[in-house]
Amino acid sequence: MAQGPAAASNTSTINRGPVLDIADWGYYWYGIERVKLARGTMANGGQIYVEHWVPRTVRHPYPIVLVNGGRGQGLDWLSTPDGRRGWVSMLVEAGYKVYLLDKPGQGRSPWHPLLHGQAPPQAPTFESAAAMVKGGTAHNQWPGDGSATSPEIAQLTAAQGQSMGRNAQTLELWGSRGVMLLDEIGPAIFMTHGDGVAFALATTATKPELVKGIVAVEQPANALQGITLAKLKDIPILAVTPEASANSAAHLNITDALSKAGAKGVHLPLANRNVLGNGPFVMMEKNNREALQPILSWLDGVHTPTAPTPGVDPARNIDNTAVKLADQGSFWVGIRRKQMDYGAIPLGQMQVQFMIPAEQRGLPVIMVHGGGGQGTHMMGIGRRPGWVHYFVQAGHPVYWVDRPSYGRSPYHADALGPSHLPIVPPYEPLLPSTGVFNTGQWPGTNTIDDPNVNQFMAVERGNIGDEALHSDLVWPGGVELLERLGPSILMVHAFGGFFAWGVADKRPDLVKAICCMEPNGNPFAAQLRWGLTARPITFDPPVNALTDFKLVDTPTPPDSPIPVVSPFKLQAEPVHKWKNLGNIPISWLTSEHGAGGSPMAQVAFLKQVGCQVDLLRLRDYGIHGNGNLMLMERNNHEVFRVIHDWLEKKLPA
Repeated sequence: MAQGPAAASNTSTINRGPVLDIADWGYYWYGIERVKLARGTMANGGQIYVEHWVPRTVRHPYPIVLVNGGRGQGLDWLSTPDGRRGWVSMLVEAGYKVYLLDKPGQGRSPWHPLLHGQAPPQAPTFESAAAMVKGGTAHNQWPGDGSATSPEIAQLTAAQGQSMGRNAQTLELWGSRGVMLLDEIGPAIFMTHGDGVAFALATTATKPELVKGIVAVEQPANALQGITLAKLKDIPILAVTPEASANSAAHLNITDALSKAGAKGVHLPLANRNVLGNGPFVMMEKNNREALQPILSWLDGVHTPTAPTPGVDPARNIDNTAVKLADQGSFWVGIRRKQMDYGAIPLGQMQVQFMIPAEQRGLPVIMVHGGGGQGTHMMGIGRRPGWVHYFVQAGHPVYWVDRPSYGRSPYHADALGPSHLPIVPPYEPLLPSTGVFNTGQWPGTNTIDDPNVNQFMAVERGNIGDEALHSDLVWPGGVELLERLGPSILMVHAFGGFFAWGVADKRPDLVKAICCMEPNGNPFAAQLRWGLTARPITFDPPVNALTDFKLVDTPTPPDSPIPVVSPFKLQAEPVHKWKNLGNIPISWLTSEHGAGGSPMAQVAFLKQVGCQVDLLRLRDYGIHGNGNLMLMERNNHEVFRVIHDWLEKKLPA
């Protein structure tokens, strides 16, 4: 770990483009199947994650479905390595409905070795990423110098995970999941990168009437391997070749084979349209906006644009999932370099997705998920809006993370070791009377057949045992994020609570408020040996060893919300204070059926160490029936209002 974090360009300096007026934004998991194993019932790993954007005005008859290639993931289309808009936003600008997917075992679709097979023995390296983007002498569009030590290559490498092997079983799985998506959204056009074309072709071979075209950017020479070509008859297919691609001849051969099979194959060398200097990652390069134009023109020639129509029925009876954005995208923070004998690999990278409202009326909000989840916890569930929607709609820029090894942040044993090996959690412990779904406000039936329980379990990837290692991984990236954004609000949930204490300790000048939703643990118990953290933060007077703490048992007050722990540990007088957090307003939000730490114990500790903390009990606001997952329950907007009203009082105007 010889070098520090590699930073991306600051998006505030980028020419963003037109406002994105989005009528419906959210996500859904398709193809969730359960399997019964010795330790319980689990999602079998065949699900795909799909995030969608529906513009206020739709100008084209068919949606675009974006599929990544190789060891990448769906966010390859969301932003560029230097912080500009990706093709997701540009397609929304053009009036397309856009669906962005992560294939099984990639990106937000959790990978697990027992389900998807062992990862490659070597993790992705900065050197291999630099070699991957390198083209011939004509290649001059990659942002940055393309060296293995450049920040742009760091951004690309951080996203690289493992890919599923291409075989008959994988093609069948991909084809079935693609059909599940199109059966719901209707006929669509696939836009793919690299071997993502295999997903599109497998879907087409399974149900060709649902595929209205395929745009294949930089597809591999074996793109047609295992595909029943007869099923591609009459399908318009565009093979896009960047000028500096090494696969131009292969693309022409693929196009010829498609044409002979009856497909409407067209080969598009971008240089023929005066789009010059691109390598294989054309959608990420400096001229990505110009490179998209000939593709859009081809689509207009294949499917005539329609008269503008509303993206969604304005009278539909559902919660508001609309956002109006100045910008959106994704980037990585906390990227460190770990030297292996085969090259330098990324360590500690944390993925950040962001939305900046068109009308900004508040400070940035950084949102950190809990437990074995990921950033989707902040995005709602079952197509209902989440707290990202509500904060953006209230005028706050929102940045929500996938912590290292969770969600879009890849895991590899060479980087994180066996203690972080992902574990697929079983359903059963979450379903009985003590489970997190057994609340009066869960938006479903709380049973194993509940679609929203499935949506939740599709996200989960366990292993939160080593909180000290999590702290070492997350705090540097959190500080980098704060320094990039400036003064911000921290919003943390359950196990993610440790993020706030360590990051605020290091940059208290940039943290204007901390909102906690039932952070885990009790003072000085289990892993929280330093009070509420597993690693030391700054005390006054200093604490040099755990033996410096003198602890006493403290009884729990009789009106404590559950869970109750009695007695709990606090410091004996005189106490060591938290030196750097005394001036930061803190709220501790708790529900009737919560989990994790005792509210009274944690709040008592925070007051003892000199913090300004308010205990917000939902029952005191007439809000009942919620559990630890209050941010995605039926009344999540009412709960949000409690937090937002508190923020407006603490941070007026």
